[in-house]
Amino acid sequence: MSKRLEAKRLNEVMYEKVVERFWRSDESARGEPCGILLVRCPQSFEETTREIRTRLEAELERSVEAVTVANREAAFLLFGVAWSRTHYLALRVKQELMRLVPGEFAIMIADAGEHAERNPRAFEKMADLFAQLPEAPEIVIFQEHVQPGGTQSVLLVDGDEEMRRYLELRFRLKGYRVLAAENGPQGLDLFRKMKPDVVVTDLNLTGMDGFHLLTRLHREDPNASSKIVVFTDNRVEESINKCFELGVADYITRPFSPVELEERIERLLQ
Repeated sequence: MSKRLEAKRLNEVMYEKVVERFWRSDESARGEPCGILLVRCPQSFEETTREIRTRLEAELERSVEAVTVANREAAFLLFGVAWSRTHYLALRVKQELMRLVPGEFAIMIADAGEHAERNPRAFEKMADLFAQLPEAPEIVIFQEHVQPGGTQSVLLVDGDEEMRRYLELRFRLKGYRVLAAENGPQGLDLFRKMKPDVVVTDLNLTGMDGFHLLTRLHREDPNASSKIVVFTDNRVEESINKCFELGVADYITRPFSPVELEERIERLLQ
């Protein structure tokens, strides 16, 4: 079964569970919130999901609806649980996963949104975004009404499609307007046309390497370097020094903390 079909199945089953709950409830309960935790763990899946469910039920002191799919993905539907409480439970689940899973995992939190019984599209978007997440021990937040982008813009240049999609999603959730490029020439073209507020770029690019791109950006706008973050797996001291000589504001190596990257971008935008 393809990942797209599995994501679609997860979407459909989540939607059916929420709709069933809606129509079973009385009028006073129909406006109750529904927090959702989506978890993927490639190792010890069945045992781990049982442990997570036990943890959630102990925290909530009531039963939790669980949905699982073939590619080791599970959704835990937390009926009557507010958004803030769901976020707290996600942090507890992350602690449990770090103890249980002998490898990487992915976790996302969401809520059913207003009038979820009439909005299956929200579940489809939720499942699609979850299917795109790399297997990383981070918490990603999904909200039904994600804005297409704010007034501040980030140019993201990265040839790794999975990483680019992951960061683009996180930046959009932070409210940034994201301009995404998969190589150096595309990044330079977007920079010229859109004049982004911040540039986040890898050094290992096709068509034009990262150092050449940094040089061209500085040539296009001498002040651009002060708003550039180099984000790469290149740990060679000579490369790091060369970037700072070109005037870049920050240099972050992978593996990395997405929260730290976002904080550094925020500081540059102040």
